[in-house]
Parts: sequence; C-alpha cells; structure tokens
Amino acid sequence: MVSTGGALPADFDAAGFERLAKQIFIRLQAANDTADLNDLRAFTTPELFASLRLDLQERGETSQQTDVLKIDAEVLDLAREDGRQVVSVRFHGLVRELSDAAATDFDEVWHLVKPDDDSRPWAIAGIEQRH
Repeated sequence: MVSTGGALPADFDAAGFERLAKQIFIRLQAANDTADLNDLRAFTTPELFASLRLDLQERGETSQQTDVLKIDAEVLDLAREDGRQVVSVRFHGLVRELSDAAATDFDEVWHLVKPDDDSRPWAIAGIEQRH
C-alpha cells in the first residue's frame, strides 16, 4: 500500500469527499436500521456486506432506528493498493438509537475503497470503533 501518510495530494477535494462520506454514513445507517440488504450491498465491499448481513441475522426482527444528530467527517489518509484507492475517514458526532434514549457520542474510522478504473463507486471496506 502506498499511503500519503496524512498529507493529501493537492488535487484531492477533501471537503467534497467529506460531504460524500457523510451522505454514505447516513444512508448506511438507514439501510442497517431497515435491514435493506440491497442498499447495504451497494455501499459495502463483499466482505463487509457478509459481516453486516450476519449482524442483521443475529438481530432478527428487533427494530432499530438510528438518528444521526450531529456528524463531522475528516479525511485522514489516501492510499493506493492493488489497483484501488483507499480513503480513511474519521466520523464523530452524536447519535440516538432509541427514540426515548439520550444521545451518545460516536467516533469511528471508515475505510472506503474504489477501483482505479472507476468500475464501481466508493464502497465501505471496514469500520473501526475509536471508543
């Protein structure tokens, strides 16, 4: 993997990517809440999709609703590996997972990948909890 080590190329639109990443974050939360396998598949790599699908099977019929109250995104790194781009984005903010519950902080790093040939859009390859 060739990483920029945190120094992003001058031609990389970090602010634009952060906006896109926030949209993906919110859409993935909604797809997870509603167990929308088609949307989950569209926004994740096959490996992450398999993991999320197992999580949904374990959850069963239990309903879930995640309200994203505040979200900030920060591009941490851009790398190239095996014919694809990898962007690591830190998300942090506030979510509420039950309508009558207090909001809780979250802090995660998501790794998004896209083939160099643009044969598919950005997909989430991994999610790391920071706390």
